[in-house]
Amino acid sequence: MLPNLKGPLTHESDEFGIQISFAPHSDAPSRVFRVMTALIDSFQEIDFFLAGSIAVGLKPATLLEDIEVGSLRVWLRNVLESVDDEALKSGDWKKIVGAYLVKTKRIMINWTQGRTSVASESDVMELRQQLLDAAAGTDVLRIPTYTPIASNEVVRSIQLITDAIKPLSASDSVSYLSSEPAIEFNASFQVVPDELTDLLVKEVMTSHAQMILVIKRPDFLGDSRWEFRHERRVFEAKISDPEWLTQFRAGTEVIQPGDALRTVVRSTVRYGFDGEVVDSQHEIIKVDGVIHTIRPSQGHFFNPTKGGT
Repeated sequence: MLPNLKGPLTHESDEFGIQISFAPHSDAPSRVFRVMTALIDSFQEIDFFLAGSIAVGLKPATLLEDIEVGSLRVWLRNVLESVDDEALKSGDWKKIVGAYLVKTKRIMINWTQGRTSVASESDVMELRQQLLDAAAGTDVLRIPTYTPIASNEVVRSIQLITDAIKPLSASDSVSYLSSEPAIEFNASFQVVPDELTDLLVKEVMTSHAQMILVIKRPDFLGDSRWEFRHERRVFEAKISDPEWLTQFRAGTEVIQPGDALRTVVRSTVRYGFDGEVVDSQHEIIKVDGVIHTIRPSQGHFFNPTKGGT
């Protein structure tokens, strides 16, 4: 049920609240605080996606304004920490963008009403359009180049919200508060991440490339993905070269973090209807050799009892 609010809200347009109503004396009380924390963390991540529709470089932040007793109610404020404001019109644009972040989170929650899941890619496109229209409605850019949020970011946002409220019991409810009428989260809305991601895929492309990958974290035990470094970025890939894996697990091929593998990598990239990357997977199908990094000579390791070498 919706929160029992006394009179109109007097909070600013860039403020929003979360209210969790629960039955007194119910068990597992920590669930209420877990949900509140998860929703605040989720909204902070979602704000980065939403701010990207306005301008690259917008860095939103969330400030705690107030905590009210009774049912647990928290009020927060959307602010902007930093931005290259060359592209923005003069005036109180920070306040306007803060209000936009409040409004668009409400749009997401409202979009789930009357739904139990996402039926098609067009459902996601509908939400993307609503969010883009809200961005354009701010009219804060000198040149109106508002960017739609990528489909996978929309999906990620919805998943964050639904996952956050899962610990609630059947007698609990959670509502989103703002200067507009309060709206209750739809606890019946569920998403299956893999199925939802599959809905967004329009095209799949596979390619092969020779790559040298610096080992950051190997998988010594199972068939999980290894973590490498490539072009100063983390690169995850599963190794599917049975001959090399047999040697590695037998101890005849010794490696350490910092060493590198000379490899052939098969990459599978899935693209959405908007041309954005939905996800990508990398698989090492051949290891052609190990490149060992240099290490300190024996006897030159740091000895804390002697104060050095």
